[in-house]
Amino acid sequence: MTGLLTWRYLIDYARRPLNLVLLAVVPLVFVTLSAGALADFAQILGGDASAGRLEAATAGWAAAFLAGVATFFHVNGSRAADRRLAATSSPTPVVAARLISALVLAAVAVGGALIALAMRTEVLDLGRALAATAMFAAIYLGIGALLGAIMRSEVNGSLVLVFVWMFDVFLGPAMGRSDALLTRIFPSHFPTLLILDATTSHGGPLGDLGMSLAWTIGGLAVAFIVLLTTTRVARAHRAHGRIRTSLDRLRVGFRYAWREYRRNIALWVLLIVLPLFFISLSIAVTPDDPAPVELVDAGRRAVTVLSMVDVHGAIMVAITVAFLAGLAGLFVVLGSSQADRRLVLAGYRPGEVLTARLGVIVLAAALVSAVALAVTAVSFQPEVWATFAVATGVIAITYAMIGVLLGPLVGRLGGLYLMFLLPFLDVGLAQNVMFSAAPPAWAVWMPAHGAVRVLVDAAFTTSFDDLTGLLLAATWLVGLTAAAAGVFHRLAASRI
Repeated sequence: MTGLLTWRYLIDYARRPLNLVLLAVVPLVFVTLSAGALADFAQILGGDASAGRLEAATAGWAAAFLAGVATFFHVNGSRAADRRLAATSSPTPVVAARLISALVLAAVAVGGALIALAMRTEVLDLGRALAATAMFAAIYLGIGALLGAIMRSEVNGSLVLVFVWMFDVFLGPAMGRSDALLTRIFPSHFPTLLILDATTSHGGPLGDLGMSLAWTIGGLAVAFIVLLTTTRVARAHRAHGRIRTSLDRLRVGFRYAWREYRRNIALWVLLIVLPLFFISLSIAVTPDDPAPVELVDAGRRAVTVLSMVDVHGAIMVAITVAFLAGLAGLFVVLGSSQADRRLVLAGYRPGEVLTARLGVIVLAAALVSAVALAVTAVSFQPEVWATFAVATGVIAITYAMIGVLLGPLVGRLGGLYLMFLLPFLDVGLAQNVMFSAAPPAWAVWMPAHGAVRVLVDAAFTTSFDDLTGLLLAATWLVGLTAAAAGVFHRLAASRI
Protein backbone atom coordinates (compact mmCIF):
# COMPACT_ATOMS: atom_id res chain seq x y z
CA MET A 1 0.00 0.00 0.00
CA THR A 2 2.83 2.42 0.83
CA GLY A 3 4.42 1.99 -2.59
CA LEU A 4 1.13 2.61 -4.40
CA LEU A 5 0.38 5.69 -2.31
CA THR A 6 3.88 7.05 -2.89
CA TRP A 7 3.39 6.75 -6.64
CA ARG A 8 -0.04 8.41 -6.42
CA TYR A 9 1.37 11.29 -4.38
CA LEU A 10 4.13 11.87 -6.92
CA ILE A 11 1.63 11.78 -9.78
CA ASP A 12 -0.51 14.31 -7.94
CA TYR A 13 2.51 16.59 -7.50
CA ALA A 14 3.41 16.25 -11.17
CA ARG A 15 -0.04 17.41 -12.29
CA ARG A 16 1.41 20.91 -12.25
CA PRO A 17 4.53 20.32 -14.39
CA LEU A 18 5.87 23.79 -13.61
CA ASN A 19 6.49 22.70 -10.03
CA LEU A 20 8.78 19.90 -11.21
CA VAL A 21 10.56 22.27 -13.59
CA LEU A 22 11.12 24.85 -10.86
CA LEU A 23 12.29 22.16 -8.45
CA ALA A 24 15.18 21.46 -10.82
CA VAL A 25 15.67 24.92 -12.32
CA VAL A 26 15.65 27.07 -9.16
CA PRO A 27 18.78 25.45 -7.68
CA LEU A 28 20.41 25.62 -11.10
CA VAL A 29 19.85 29.38 -11.32
CA PHE A 30 20.52 30.00 -7.63
CA VAL A 31 23.83 28.16 -7.51
CA THR A 32 25.06 29.28 -10.94
CA LEU A 33 24.39 32.99 -10.40
CA SER A 34 24.86 33.38 -6.66
CA ALA A 35 27.65 31.01 -5.68
CA GLY A 36 30.49 33.42 -6.39
CA ALA A 37 28.72 36.43 -4.86
CA LEU A 38 27.76 34.54 -1.70
CA ALA A 39 31.30 33.20 -1.34
CA ASP A 40 32.66 36.74 -1.62
CA PHE A 41 30.03 37.96 0.85
CA ALA A 42 30.93 35.24 3.33
CA GLN A 43 34.60 36.19 3.17
CA ILE A 44 33.67 39.87 3.62
CA LEU A 45 31.88 38.90 6.84
CA GLY A 46 34.92 37.02 8.11
CA GLY A 47 34.38 33.48 6.85
CA ASP A 48 37.64 31.59 6.73
CA ALA A 49 36.71 28.75 4.35
CA SER A 50 38.06 28.62 0.81
CA ALA A 51 35.98 30.03 -2.05
CA GLY A 52 35.44 26.54 -3.49
CA ARG A 53 34.07 25.23 -0.19
CA LEU A 54 31.81 28.24 0.23
CA GLU A 55 30.44 27.83 -3.29
CA ALA A 56 29.73 24.18 -2.53
CA ALA A 57 27.65 25.28 0.47
CA THR A 58 25.26 27.14 -1.87
CA ALA A 59 24.18 23.80 -3.32
CA GLY A 60 23.18 22.67 0.15
CA TRP A 61 21.32 25.90 0.84
CA ALA A 62 19.36 25.70 -2.41
CA ALA A 63 18.47 22.04 -1.88
CA ALA A 64 17.42 22.76 1.71
CA PHE A 65 15.07 25.57 0.76
CA LEU A 66 13.43 23.68 -2.10
CA ALA A 67 13.07 20.43 -0.16
CA GLY A 68 11.54 22.28 2.80
CA VAL A 69 9.07 24.27 0.70
CA ALA A 70 8.08 21.31 -1.48
CA THR A 71 7.48 19.11 1.57
CA PHE A 72 5.54 21.80 3.42
CA PHE A 73 3.03 22.19 0.59
CA HIS A 74 3.08 18.45 -0.09
CA VAL A 75 1.94 17.79 3.48
CA ASN A 76 -0.13 20.88 4.26
CA GLY A 77 -2.28 20.70 1.16
CA SER A 78 -3.20 17.03 1.65
CA ARG A 79 -3.95 16.74 5.37
CA ALA A 80 -7.70 16.26 4.94
CA ALA A 81 -7.26 13.65 2.19
CA ASP A 82 -4.59 11.82 4.20
CA ARG A 83 -6.85 11.70 7.27
CA ARG A 84 -9.62 10.16 5.19
CA LEU A 85 -7.21 7.58 3.80
CA ALA A 86 -5.88 6.81 7.27
CA ALA A 87 -9.43 6.35 8.57
CA THR A 88 -10.02 3.54 6.07
CA SER A 89 -6.90 1.57 7.01
CA SER A 90 -3.92 2.70 9.07
CA PRO A 91 -2.12 6.05 9.30
CA THR A 92 1.36 4.52 9.19
CA PRO A 93 1.50 3.60 5.46
CA VAL A 94 -0.15 6.91 4.54
CA VAL A 95 2.42 8.96 6.46
CA ALA A 96 5.27 6.77 5.23
CA ALA A 97 4.15 7.22 1.61
CA ARG A 98 3.89 10.97 2.06
CA LEU A 99 7.43 11.22 3.46
CA ILE A 100 8.90 8.85 0.86
CA SER A 101 7.38 10.89 -1.96
CA ALA A 102 8.81 14.01 -0.32
CA LEU A 103 12.23 12.32 -0.26
CA VAL A 104 11.95 11.77 -4.01
CA LEU A 105 11.23 15.47 -4.51
CA ALA A 106 14.15 16.36 -2.26
CA ALA A 107 16.40 14.09 -4.34
CA VAL A 108 15.41 16.06 -7.46
CA ALA A 109 16.39 19.28 -5.68
CA VAL A 110 19.71 17.78 -4.56
CA GLY A 111 20.47 16.59 -8.08
CA GLY A 112 19.71 20.00 -9.59
CA ALA A 113 21.85 21.76 -6.98
CA LEU A 114 24.85 19.47 -7.52
CA ILE A 115 24.61 19.71 -11.31
CA ALA A 116 24.55 23.49 -11.00
CA LEU A 117 27.56 23.37 -8.68
CA ALA A 118 29.50 21.21 -11.16
CA MET A 119 28.65 23.66 -13.95
CA ARG A 120 29.74 26.58 -11.82
CA THR A 121 33.03 25.33 -10.41
CA GLU A 122 35.19 22.27 -9.87
CA VAL A 123 33.80 20.20 -7.01
CA LEU A 124 36.70 19.68 -4.62
CA ASP A 125 35.26 16.63 -2.87
CA LEU A 126 32.27 15.09 -4.64
CA GLY A 127 31.49 12.56 -1.90
CA ARG A 128 31.52 15.20 0.82
CA ALA A 129 29.42 17.60 -1.28
CA LEU A 130 26.86 14.89 -2.12
CA ALA A 131 26.51 13.70 1.47
CA ALA A 132 26.27 17.19 2.96
CA THR A 133 23.81 18.46 0.34
CA ALA A 134 21.59 15.42 0.87
CA MET A 135 21.65 16.10 4.63
CA PHE A 136 20.70 19.73 4.07
CA ALA A 137 17.72 18.60 2.02
CA ALA A 138 16.66 15.86 4.45
CA ILE A 139 16.84 18.16 7.48
CA TYR A 140 14.65 20.76 5.80
CA LEU A 141 12.35 18.05 4.50
CA GLY A 142 11.74 17.22 8.15
CA ILE A 143 11.17 20.87 9.02
CA GLY A 144 8.78 21.29 6.09
CA ALA A 145 6.83 18.18 7.09
CA LEU A 146 6.66 19.33 10.70
CA LEU A 147 5.33 22.76 9.76
CA GLY A 148 2.95 21.29 7.20
CA ALA A 149 1.44 19.06 9.87
CA ILE A 150 1.00 21.61 12.66
CA MET A 151 0.30 24.90 10.86
CA ARG A 152 -3.09 25.49 9.28
CA SER A 153 -2.13 28.61 7.35
CA GLU A 154 0.02 28.24 4.25
CA VAL A 155 1.35 31.77 4.49
CA ASN A 156 2.30 31.38 8.16
CA GLY A 157 4.03 28.07 7.56
CA SER A 158 5.87 29.41 4.53
CA LEU A 159 7.08 32.46 6.43
CA VAL A 160 8.27 30.38 9.38
CA LEU A 161 10.17 28.09 7.02
CA VAL A 162 11.75 31.03 5.21
CA PHE A 163 12.52 32.69 8.57
CA VAL A 164 14.42 29.61 9.74
CA TRP A 165 16.24 29.21 6.41
CA MET A 166 17.37 32.83 6.21
CA PHE A 167 18.80 32.84 9.71
CA ASP A 168 20.33 29.43 9.16
CA VAL A 169 22.17 30.56 6.02
CA PHE A 170 23.08 34.17 6.65
CA LEU A 171 23.98 33.83 10.32
CA GLY A 172 25.43 30.32 10.07
CA PRO A 173 29.07 29.26 10.26
CA ALA A 174 29.73 29.85 6.54
CA MET A 175 29.00 33.57 6.86
CA GLY A 176 31.40 34.27 9.68
CA ARG A 177 33.52 32.54 12.25
CA SER A 178 32.46 28.91 12.52
CA ASP A 179 33.05 28.75 16.29
CA ALA A 180 30.27 31.23 17.19
CA LEU A 181 28.09 29.70 19.91
CA LEU A 182 24.81 31.01 18.48
CA THR A 183 25.22 29.20 15.17
CA ARG A 184 25.30 25.77 16.82
CA ILE A 185 21.52 25.72 17.30
CA PHE A 186 20.81 26.18 13.58
CA PRO A 187 19.54 23.07 11.72
CA SER A 188 22.27 23.04 9.05
CA HIS A 189 25.15 24.05 11.33
CA PHE A 190 26.87 20.66 11.27
CA PRO A 191 26.26 19.85 7.58
CA THR A 192 27.71 23.29 6.82
CA LEU A 193 30.81 22.50 8.85
CA LEU A 194 30.99 19.18 7.03
CA ILE A 195 30.83 20.72 3.55
CA LEU A 196 33.32 23.44 4.55
CA ASP A 197 35.67 20.79 5.94
CA ALA A 198 36.03 22.96 9.05
CA THR A 199 37.85 21.49 12.03
CA THR A 200 35.79 22.03 15.20
CA SER A 201 34.90 20.24 18.40
CA HIS A 202 31.24 21.29 18.23
CA GLY A 203 30.00 17.77 17.62
CA GLY A 204 31.60 16.31 20.74
CA PRO A 205 32.18 12.54 20.62
CA LEU A 206 29.97 12.16 17.53
CA GLY A 207 31.90 14.70 15.50
CA ASP A 208 30.44 16.90 12.77
CA LEU A 209 29.40 13.92 10.65
CA GLY A 210 27.70 12.18 13.56
CA MET A 211 25.82 15.30 14.59
CA SER A 212 24.78 15.90 10.98
CA LEU A 213 23.33 12.41 10.83
CA ALA A 214 21.65 12.92 14.21
CA TRP A 215 19.96 16.11 12.96
CA THR A 216 18.89 14.36 9.76
CA ILE A 217 17.47 11.23 11.37
CA GLY A 218 16.03 13.07 14.35
CA GLY A 219 14.27 15.64 12.16
CA LEU A 220 12.70 12.99 9.98
CA ALA A 221 11.63 10.97 13.02
CA VAL A 222 9.98 13.97 14.66
CA ALA A 223 8.19 14.84 11.43
CA PHE A 224 6.94 11.25 11.11
CA ILE A 225 5.61 11.22 14.68
CA VAL A 226 3.91 14.59 14.32
CA LEU A 227 2.26 13.50 11.07
CA LEU A 228 0.96 10.37 12.77
CA THR A 229 -0.55 12.30 15.66
CA THR A 230 -2.02 15.24 13.74
CA THR A 231 -5.79 14.84 13.76
CA ARG A 232 -7.14 18.37 13.69
CA VAL A 233 -10.14 18.89 11.45
CA ALA A 234 -10.53 22.07 9.49
CA ARG A 235 -13.70 24.01 10.18
CA ALA A 236 -15.70 25.73 7.50
CA HIS A 237 -16.49 29.39 7.94
CA ARG A 238 -19.50 31.18 6.53
CA ALA A 239 -19.36 34.72 5.23
CA HIS A 240 -22.32 37.07 5.63
CA GLY A 241 -23.07 40.25 3.78
CA ARG A 242 -25.56 42.02 1.58
CA ILE A 243 -25.38 43.98 -1.64
CA ARG A 244 -24.91 47.69 -1.12
CA THR A 245 -24.11 50.75 -3.21
CA SER A 246 -20.78 50.77 -5.01
CA LEU A 247 -19.05 52.94 -2.41
CA ASP A 248 -20.50 50.93 0.46
CA ARG A 249 -19.46 47.66 -1.17
CA LEU A 250 -15.95 48.98 -1.65
CA ARG A 251 -15.70 50.11 1.97
CA VAL A 252 -17.15 46.86 3.34
CA GLY A 253 -15.00 44.75 1.02
CA PHE A 254 -11.84 46.47 2.24
CA ARG A 255 -12.90 46.25 5.89
CA TYR A 256 -13.59 42.54 5.76
CA ALA A 257 -10.53 41.80 3.66
CA TRP A 258 -8.43 43.66 6.21
CA ARG A 259 -10.20 41.95 9.12
CA GLU A 260 -9.45 38.53 7.61
CA TYR A 261 -5.72 39.17 7.59
CA ARG A 262 -5.68 41.27 10.76
CA ARG A 263 -6.95 38.25 12.70
CA ASN A 264 -4.00 36.23 11.45
CA ILE A 265 -1.79 37.27 14.36
CA ALA A 266 1.01 34.90 13.39
CA LEU A 267 1.28 36.53 9.96
CA TRP A 268 1.75 40.00 11.38
CA VAL A 269 4.18 38.79 14.01
CA LEU A 270 6.29 37.24 11.26
CA LEU A 271 6.05 40.31 9.04
CA ILE A 272 7.30 42.43 11.93
CA VAL A 273 9.74 40.05 13.64
CA LEU A 274 11.54 38.86 10.51
CA PRO A 275 12.75 42.31 9.40
CA LEU A 276 13.45 43.22 13.02
CA PHE A 277 15.85 40.36 13.58
CA PHE A 278 17.15 39.83 10.06
CA ILE A 279 18.10 43.44 9.37
CA SER A 280 19.49 44.19 12.83
CA LEU A 281 21.54 41.00 13.06
CA SER A 282 22.81 41.34 9.47
CA ILE A 283 24.07 44.82 10.23
CA ALA A 284 25.54 43.66 13.53
CA VAL A 285 27.71 40.97 11.91
CA THR A 286 28.95 43.22 9.09
CA PRO A 287 32.55 44.43 9.61
CA ASP A 288 33.19 48.16 9.42
CA ASP A 289 35.40 47.88 6.34
CA PRO A 290 35.58 50.29 3.37
CA ALA A 291 33.28 49.62 0.42
CA PRO A 292 33.49 51.47 -2.95
CA VAL A 293 30.10 52.60 -4.34
CA GLU A 294 29.44 54.50 -7.57
CA LEU A 295 27.33 57.61 -6.79
CA VAL A 296 26.12 60.71 -8.60
CA ASP A 297 26.24 63.80 -6.40
CA ALA A 298 25.33 67.26 -7.75
CA GLY A 299 25.59 65.92 -11.29
CA ARG A 300 29.07 64.43 -10.89
CA ARG A 301 29.55 60.67 -11.03
CA ALA A 302 32.33 59.20 -8.88
CA VAL A 303 33.24 56.13 -6.87
CA THR A 304 32.92 56.93 -3.16
CA VAL A 305 34.36 54.82 -0.36
CA LEU A 306 31.74 54.19 2.34
CA SER A 307 31.44 52.04 5.43
CA MET A 308 30.29 48.53 4.61
CA VAL A 309 27.97 48.67 7.63
CA ASP A 310 26.11 51.60 6.05
CA VAL A 311 26.00 49.99 2.61
CA HIS A 312 24.67 46.75 4.06
CA GLY A 313 22.13 48.64 6.14
CA ALA A 314 20.74 50.41 3.08
CA ILE A 315 20.54 47.37 0.82
CA MET A 316 19.10 45.06 3.51
CA VAL A 317 15.99 47.25 3.64
CA ALA A 318 15.37 46.69 -0.05
CA ILE A 319 16.01 42.93 0.12
CA THR A 320 13.71 42.43 3.10
CA VAL A 321 10.73 44.43 1.84
CA ALA A 322 10.92 42.93 -1.66
CA PHE A 323 10.76 39.39 -0.34
CA LEU A 324 8.09 39.89 2.34
CA ALA A 325 5.83 42.14 0.26
CA GLY A 326 6.05 39.67 -2.61
CA LEU A 327 4.89 36.87 -0.32
CA ALA A 328 2.07 39.03 1.01
CA GLY A 329 0.82 39.73 -2.52
CA LEU A 330 1.13 36.08 -3.50
CA PHE A 331 -0.83 34.69 -0.57
CA VAL A 332 -3.47 37.42 -0.34
CA VAL A 333 -4.60 36.88 -3.92
CA LEU A 334 -4.48 33.07 -3.74
CA GLY A 335 -6.03 32.81 -0.30
CA SER A 336 -9.04 34.87 -1.33
CA SER A 337 -9.71 33.66 -4.87
CA GLN A 338 -12.74 31.50 -4.07
CA ALA A 339 -14.25 34.09 -1.73
CA ASP A 340 -13.73 36.83 -4.30
CA ARG A 341 -15.57 34.87 -6.99
CA ARG A 342 -18.48 34.35 -4.57
CA LEU A 343 -18.55 38.09 -3.87
CA VAL A 344 -18.83 38.76 -7.61
CA LEU A 345 -21.69 36.28 -7.88
CA ALA A 346 -23.36 38.02 -4.93
CA GLY A 347 -23.33 41.37 -6.72
CA TYR A 348 -19.92 42.92 -6.13
CA ARG A 349 -18.17 44.25 -9.21
CA PRO A 350 -14.71 42.74 -9.94
CA GLY A 351 -13.22 46.23 -9.74
CA GLU A 352 -14.57 46.68 -6.22
CA VAL A 353 -13.17 43.38 -5.07
CA LEU A 354 -9.86 44.20 -6.77
CA THR A 355 -9.61 47.58 -5.03
CA ALA A 356 -10.30 46.05 -1.63
CA ARG A 357 -7.71 43.30 -2.06
CA LEU A 358 -5.05 45.59 -3.49
CA GLY A 359 -5.71 47.96 -0.60
CA VAL A 360 -4.86 45.19 1.87
CA ILE A 361 -1.76 44.25 -0.13
CA VAL A 362 -0.52 47.85 -0.25
CA LEU A 363 -1.21 48.19 3.49
CA ALA A 364 0.85 45.05 4.17
CA ALA A 365 3.68 46.38 1.97
CA ALA A 366 3.54 49.69 3.85
CA LEU A 367 3.72 47.92 7.21
CA VAL A 368 6.73 45.83 6.15
CA SER A 369 8.43 48.95 4.79
CA ALA A 370 7.76 50.90 7.99
CA VAL A 371 9.18 48.14 10.19
CA ALA A 372 12.25 47.74 7.96
CA LEU A 373 12.89 51.48 8.01
CA ALA A 374 12.43 51.71 11.78
CA VAL A 375 14.86 48.86 12.39
CA THR A 376 17.41 50.33 10.00
CA ALA A 377 17.16 53.76 11.64
CA VAL A 378 18.76 52.36 14.79
CA SER A 379 22.05 51.66 12.97
CA PHE A 380 21.94 53.70 9.77
CA GLN A 381 20.75 57.20 8.86
CA PRO A 382 20.26 57.92 5.14
CA GLU A 383 21.04 61.40 3.87
CA VAL A 384 17.48 62.04 2.62
CA TRP A 385 14.95 60.09 4.67
CA ALA A 386 11.87 60.99 2.63
CA THR A 387 13.29 59.82 -0.69
CA PHE A 388 14.79 56.73 0.93
CA ALA A 389 11.39 55.81 2.42
CA VAL A 390 9.57 56.39 -0.88
CA ALA A 391 12.05 54.19 -2.75
CA THR A 392 11.60 51.49 -0.11
CA GLY A 393 7.82 51.64 -0.50
CA VAL A 394 8.08 51.47 -4.29
CA ILE A 395 10.24 48.33 -4.06
CA ALA A 396 7.75 46.75 -1.64
CA ILE A 397 4.67 47.51 -3.75
CA THR A 398 6.44 46.49 -6.97
CA TYR A 399 7.19 43.05 -5.58
CA ALA A 400 3.74 42.81 -4.00
CA MET A 401 2.30 43.25 -7.51
CA ILE A 402 4.68 40.59 -8.82
CA GLY A 403 3.29 38.26 -6.15
CA VAL A 404 -0.29 39.08 -7.23
CA LEU A 405 0.66 38.46 -10.85
CA LEU A 406 2.49 35.18 -10.27
CA GLY A 407 0.04 33.57 -7.86
CA PRO A 408 -2.80 32.74 -10.29
CA LEU A 409 -0.31 31.81 -13.02
CA VAL A 410 1.92 29.34 -11.18
CA GLY A 411 0.12 28.53 -7.92
CA ARG A 412 1.29 28.62 -4.31
CA LEU A 413 4.30 26.33 -4.59
CA GLY A 414 5.58 27.68 -7.89
CA GLY A 415 4.89 31.21 -6.68
CA LEU A 416 6.88 30.71 -3.51
CA TYR A 417 9.81 29.28 -5.48
CA LEU A 418 9.80 32.31 -7.76
CA MET A 419 9.27 34.81 -4.95
CA PHE A 420 12.34 33.33 -3.29
CA LEU A 421 14.42 33.48 -6.46
CA LEU A 422 13.41 36.81 -8.02
CA PRO A 423 14.05 39.17 -5.05
CA PHE A 424 17.30 37.38 -4.28
CA LEU A 425 18.62 37.64 -7.85
CA ASP A 426 17.31 41.15 -8.37
CA VAL A 427 17.82 43.08 -5.11
CA GLY A 428 20.13 40.71 -3.28
CA LEU A 429 22.54 40.08 -6.15
CA ALA A 430 22.09 42.27 -9.24
CA GLN A 431 21.47 45.58 -7.44
CA ASN A 432 23.64 44.88 -4.41
CA VAL A 433 26.35 47.57 -4.31
CA MET A 434 28.21 45.57 -1.68
CA PHE A 435 29.43 43.22 -4.40
CA SER A 436 30.55 45.84 -6.93
CA ALA A 437 30.68 49.62 -7.15
CA ALA A 438 28.14 49.57 -10.00
CA PRO A 439 25.54 46.90 -10.89
CA PRO A 440 26.20 44.46 -13.77
CA ALA A 441 24.74 45.16 -17.22
CA TRP A 442 21.92 42.63 -16.86
CA ALA A 443 20.70 44.33 -13.67
CA VAL A 444 18.97 47.09 -15.67
CA TRP A 445 16.34 44.58 -16.83
CA MET A 446 15.26 43.67 -13.30
CA PRO A 447 12.15 45.18 -11.62
CA ALA A 448 13.92 46.85 -8.69
CA HIS A 449 16.78 48.45 -10.65
CA GLY A 450 15.34 51.96 -10.83
CA ALA A 451 14.02 52.01 -7.27
CA VAL A 452 17.30 50.71 -5.81
CA ARG A 453 19.19 53.41 -7.73
CA VAL A 454 16.97 56.03 -6.11
CA LEU A 455 17.33 54.35 -2.70
CA VAL A 456 21.15 54.30 -2.89
CA ASP A 457 21.20 57.88 -4.12
CA ALA A 458 19.03 59.00 -1.18
CA ALA A 459 21.06 56.95 1.27
CA PHE A 460 24.44 58.51 0.51
CA THR A 461 23.93 61.87 -1.26
CA THR A 462 22.05 65.02 -0.29
CA SER A 463 20.93 65.93 -3.82
CA PHE A 464 18.53 64.03 -6.07
CA ASP A 465 20.37 63.08 -9.26
CA ASP A 466 18.66 59.96 -10.56
CA LEU A 467 15.56 61.00 -12.51
CA THR A 468 16.12 58.06 -14.88
CA GLY A 469 15.96 55.64 -11.96
CA LEU A 470 12.76 57.26 -10.71
CA LEU A 471 11.09 57.03 -14.12
CA LEU A 472 12.20 53.43 -14.51
CA ALA A 473 10.83 52.55 -11.07
CA ALA A 474 7.51 54.26 -11.86
CA THR A 475 7.26 52.42 -15.19
CA TRP A 476 7.78 49.03 -13.55
CA LEU A 477 5.32 49.85 -10.77
CA VAL A 478 2.55 51.05 -13.10
CA GLY A 479 3.10 48.24 -15.59
CA LEU A 480 3.12 45.48 -12.98
CA THR A 481 0.10 46.95 -11.19
CA ALA A 482 -1.86 47.03 -14.46
CA ALA A 483 -0.85 43.45 -15.27
CA ALA A 484 -1.71 42.27 -11.74
CA ALA A 485 -5.07 44.04 -11.91
CA GLY A 486 -5.83 42.32 -15.20
CA VAL A 487 -5.01 38.87 -13.85
CA PHE A 488 -6.96 39.50 -10.64
CA HIS A 489 -9.97 40.84 -12.57
CA ARG A 490 -10.10 37.73 -14.73
CA LEU A 491 -9.71 35.50 -11.68
CA ALA A 492 -12.47 37.23 -9.71
CA ALA A 493 -14.84 37.47 -12.68
CA SER A 494 -14.67 33.76 -13.57
CA ARG A 495 -17.59 31.61 -12.48
CA ILE A 496 -17.22 28.89 -9.85
